[in-house]
Amino acid sequence: MQYYLRKKFFKGIFLFHKFFTKTTRPLQGFYGIFLTPAYQDKTFEYCFKGTYGTRFSQWLADLKEEMVFVDIGANQGLYSVLAGKNPAVKKVFSFEPNDAILPLLKNNLKVNQIENYKVIPAAISERTGELTLQTLAGHSGRATLRTLDHTPQQPLTTKTIQTLSCQDIDKHISEELPNGIKIDVEGHEEVVIQELVKCAFFKQTQWIFCEIDEKWVSPKKIYDLLKKEGFTHFEKMGNHPTHYDVMIRR
Repeated sequence: MQYYLRKKFFKGIFLFHKFFTKTTRPLQGFYGIFLTPAYQDKTFEYCFKGTYGTRFSQWLADLKEEMVFVDIGANQGLYSVLAGKNPAVKKVFSFEPNDAILPLLKNNLKVNQIENYKVIPAAISERTGELTLQTLAGHSGRATLRTLDHTPQQPLTTKTIQTLSCQDIDKHISEELPNGIKIDVEGHEEVVIQELVKCAFFKQTQWIFCEIDEKWVSPKKIYDLLKKEGFTHFEKMGNHPTHYDVMIRR
């Protein structure tokens, strides 16, 4: 009950600023961090009012072991900032290929005084090069390397983005410390995981928090691949039958 009341409270604050103050200064939202306003973007609204729930945010807050956090599909940086706030997280690596979002990501890391981070303006894929990213207008979180359904009322934007394969990913991330990974890449999760398992730092990966949409990816293929890498716990989070998050642990 407390979660839903807090969510309604921050929804009211969001609407107040969107329609009345229209302030451009960073606002402190549901998750306790400051976010740069992007009122026309559903992802900003969801981050501000707490739509993503508290399971993963609490997981990041509770980390005690020194580690690195790898945020794949960082968007505006909600989880990059939350991880960076935990002293146990020694460095944050934020992968975000959409150059329209990068200023928000970088500013959110800055205003929340996250110091030990690296923003990597690229997606992870099976080869280093370029691919086409499609994004629904007004919803930066609906950005994918697949083909999106859309309507005339919600057109698509397309742009060419940079991609990195395992050899180039390993140039950024050290294998000295254990790490945890968040993956939210709108249907590219299986490709990302197939590439990550080739990386040297992946031997130190302790857990993966991954979005699953069964219309795009096969959870069984992902689970089977990760079982071969020593992962044994697969906890589904969310009530939707085909669109949910999974916490995967060794």
